[in-house]
Amino acid sequence: MTDFENLDHLDTALAIKAAWQVRDVLKKMSDKSIPKGRQMNDLLAAALLRMSKAHHTYVSFVIFRDEINTFGFKSQSGKDLMNLQARIFALNELMKDNMTLYESGYFGQGSGDLLFDCFNKECLELRPQLIPLIEGENEEIIDNSYMSAIGNKYGDIYERQLDLSMGAKVNDTPKAPWWDTLIKPTMYRKYNQKQNAKL
Repeated sequence: MTDFENLDHLDTALAIKAAWQVRDVLKKMSDKSIPKGRQMNDLLAAALLRMSKAHHTYVSFVIFRDEINTFGFKSQSGKDLMNLQARIFALNELMKDNMTLYESGYFGQGSGDLLFDCFNKECLELRPQLIPLIEGENEEIIDNSYMSAIGNKYGDIYERQLDLSMGAKVNDTPKAPWWDTLIKPTMYRKYNQKQNAKL
């Protein structure tokens, strides 16, 4: 087992990634010679966005882990499957952007290969569970809350898709209120233009 299969290690890596970026942005913002508006909107806009993403990614990961640990799973296999998804999420995020982890010294030579190999291994472990994971066993989640044709327990994907389309709010009225004023005149204008062009 490598460190990248350990959720605590992944937690620390995501935390360092977020904290390092926060530190970097705060350091750049401490330059008082540049107006704050120019800093925020011009010079640091991309860095602020990257920092925010790293922070929200880490917070999402922590919340997900906390939910896994407090949820009353009926079996250990259910909890293991959720932890597997947490590892895949963290590994994927670290593969997308790990520059700060090298800069901070948390990652060393060979970490990139270990990260990639571990991600592939975890995905292979998840693959046989994908259909049961999507379809689940809870009828309430599948048929009422999970608004997708994929995952219907009966496998009637196209029928489900038609039901969802027909039940959409846009179908509440037989004709959209803007049909007569916007769409119909445009359609007839284009139709008449084509007819005139043929003559």
